Amino acid sequence: MIKMNKDKKIIIGILIVLIIVIGVVVAYKVIEKSVTNRANFNFIVDNISSNPVDTVNNEQNDTKSNLTPENVTIEVLKDTITREKVEILITDNNEEQYGWGVEFRVQEKVNGEWKYLKYISDDVSWIDIAYILNEDKQLNQKLDIEKYYGKLSNGIYRIVKPVYDNGYIDIYSNEFEIK
Repeated sequence: MIKMNKDKKIIIGILIVLIIVIGVVVAYKVIEKSVTNRANFNFIVDNISSNPVDTVNNEQNDTKSNLTPENVTIEVLKDTITREKVEILITDNNEEQYGWGVEFRVQEKVNGEWKYLKYISDDVSWIDIAYILNEDKQLNQKLDIEKYYGKLSNGIYRIVKPVYDNGYIDIYSNEFEIK
């Protein structure tokens, strides 16, 4: 009799586990269907203006974007250069500008070759935001070099800004010197 009670407990436990698994699978399928099934998604717009405005350009545009790094300059502003900080002026003359975030890298010229400086911490992260350029297609950014690299020693440097153009590419500033 004790053996049978033990077998019943095992069978009941297996049934409970199966019910839970089936419930989770069903719940997952219901949620998946509600999130991905947009074929039947309809809405009605009332009070449409009798004078519609065409805001959609229906022309086919098979040409590539006019974005090109050659239309961009990144200038380190001479009067702002210190061992701890610099200010840059980005001028993006592309018809549609790149998205300019806060991320930057610093390179030092060593024996005629550009080498990336190492971050002072392995926990470097950047906020993912894009700044809008002013009416002159320009953006000023103050870069806190000391925060990410420590103070710069004597040498020749440049700033590197990554932008997305069918993959990330780097755009380089003019050189600047720390004496």
